[in-house]
Order: sequence, then C-alpha cells, then structure tokens
Amino acid sequence: MELYGFDGNEQPSKLGHYLQGIQHFGFTTPDLEKSLKFYIDILGGRLAVGGDGFYGEELHNLLFQADELKAREKGIDPTAAGIPDIRDGSKEVLDVRFIEFGNASLEMLHFRGANSTASAPNTFEPINTSVGFGNASHLSFFLKSDIDVNKFGEELESVCHANGLTNVQVHRKVDVKSREDLSSASKNFAIDQFPGSFDGWALIYVKGPNGEQLEFNQVKVTCKDNFLSAQQLYNRLAGTRYEWPAG
Repeated sequence: MELYGFDGNEQPSKLGHYLQGIQHFGFTTPDLEKSLKFYIDILGGRLAVGGDGFYGEELHNLLFQADELKAREKGIDPTAAGIPDIRDGSKEVLDVRFIEFGNASLEMLHFRGANSTASAPNTFEPINTSVGFGNASHLSFFLKSDIDVNKFGEELESVCHANGLTNVQVHRKVDVKSREDLSSASKNFAIDQFPGSFDGWALIYVKGPNGEQLEFNQVKVTCKDNFLSAQQLYNRLAGTRYEWPAG
C-alpha cells in the first residue's frame, strides 16, 4: 500500500475532533414507495424522520449551488444537468425519508413535480450505478457473523421477487449471457477468500429495487481484528465510544 499506509494511523487529523463518525448515507430514489417497501418491509429499517413537499430558495442553493454554477460556466441548461428547481415550490418539490438501521441511517431524496404526489416518479431518470464510474457510490449492509452469506443472498432475491420487487438481483460469480440464465446459474454468490488484511471478509453485490448498487458484507477473523483496532484508534483520537456490533 503506497497511499496512506497503516503506519500513519496514529497521526491526528486536522478536523477529525469535530466529528463523531458517519451519520447517514443518502441517495435519490426513482420510486419512493418501492424503496420504502424494500428498506423497511424487507431489510427491517425503521422510519425515523420524513416529510413531503420541501422547497425554498435557501434549500435550493444549499443542495445545488456548485452544480448550478458548473452548468452556467458550461452554458448548460440546469435541467439538462439534473438540477430540479425547488426555489419557490411552483415547479418541483422534495420529499425526504430517513430510515434507521441501528448504527447508521439511510436518507432517501425524491424530487417530483409540484402538482404531483409523493408516489410520482422522480423528476429525472435514474443514472447508471456501476461502481466503475468515478463518484459512483454504493451502500453496504453489515451481515451477522453466523449468517451463511450465500443462503442469505438466495433468500433475499426470493423474498423480494415474491413481494413484487422483481428488479432485485444478486450478482452471480459465474458469467451469464442473459437474464434468463440467472435462474439456473449457481447460487454460490459470495466471494470470501481474501489475502492479507482482508482475511475474513466476505461479500455479495446486489442491485436494489430501483437499480441502486448494494453490498452485503461480513467481517470475521483477521479483517475483524483490523477493523476493531481502527475503531478503537478512531475512538481515542475523536473522543467517541463506538462499539463493534455483538452479532
């Protein structure tokens, strides 16, 4: 590791003492109702905070200022750059939901026409969520250590499809030529053999109900020890008291 080796972990940061970890991960959902069904009814998150129809000049600037300036500099219409107009509530508005998962929260943003309801599609079409793109993000859920990762992946896909969330797809490790081949492909989804500091890491990749990129991972053995050491070091430097999940 040439970039930021472990030997620099003890060095204090410039602003880390102001923080207490990561509070939430957010994404814009094309279909709010479908997302709520998946993250609450299937994965067990609990609704913490929510509201519909937000708008305002200050909110618009807070969310989109840098993107809007970039669009102006390039002579691009803001709409073509994926920037809704929520300044006065006459064009678009914003719906928000926070779903709590115990150690972090998930925020869903949903932009829609001002005269439509929260069940309307998002103002802009979904983008490609391949993690190969720069700035692409993905959300990972932490599996308990005694869970069979492959069986979880199989059950996740089965339960989602039975509940109408047929776009949920667990990636196979084997190459498939078409979607029709997925059902007959091996259900051995997980990659769980890694060298060095990753020993004990296991993961599967899943496309969510709206095409968002998800991961479900498990951390054991050497890898868990490394995360525990880093967490303890973070607690000491940041003055926090985070604990590793018991499961």
